[in-house]
Amino acid sequence: MADVEQASGSRTPAVSSYKGHGIHAAPGVHEYALEQVRAALPDGGRVLEVGSGCGALALRLRDAGLDVVPTDLDPPHDWIARLDLDHPDWTDETRGPFDLVVCVETLEHVENPRQVLRSIRALLRPGDQVVLSTPNVTHPHSRLLTLLRGAPYVFGPRFYHAPGHITLLPDWALTEHVRLAGFGDLRVSTGGDHFYRGPMRLAFRLEMAVLALLGIRTRRPRSGDGVCTFVTATAV
Repeated sequence: MADVEQASGSRTPAVSSYKGHGIHAAPGVHEYALEQVRAALPDGGRVLEVGSGCGALALRLRDAGLDVVPTDLDPPHDWIARLDLDHPDWTDETRGPFDLVVCVETLEHVENPRQVLRSIRALLRPGDQVVLSTPNVTHPHSRLLTLLRGAPYVFGPRFYHAPGHITLLPDWALTEHVRLAGFGDLRVSTGGDHFYRGPMRLAFRLEMAVLALLGIRTRRPRSGDGVCTFVTATAV
């Protein structure tokens, strides 16, 4: 009997909200993404957001004074344009030009991240920028989970279909994909917190202390625990 293919990409329940719109990213990721965008566009500009989800980050960016065009594969609101990053069908609204593209916690959901990055590069003029992030699979906690269960934090069978985490991108691969897509001046950082709270949070802190004593460390996070890898780059 043939296997039944399950649909990928359905959203998990929101972990928090912004102005009533659900946030599905790890705590602190949207706030840190806003910091990155502000640093890239201190005087404002036109921004395309790909993988907008429920629109919380788009609203946060608009409240910061940016002109944002939000897109998503399965938009829950009519003010979010539909865009399939694996097979883009650009419209006048989504084609640009844009000063910056935001792609936060999205590349792990797509089948061909290199093609997606090339499509993003095609929207930008030389000197325009991209801000993107993906789960930090080289974080010590993820490395330990990979050793123990064969998959990093927020990856594996439990996360494959919902929320659809299908592509692992360690920072060395992510930066090379970005460079080969036509970007330079790459700046890599980490931000965001794990979802752990209460006793699990204490256990996580103890685990990090033990791993540090064993010499298993990560780059110093710019925000939170560094659960996500961020890359800001300039189109060349």
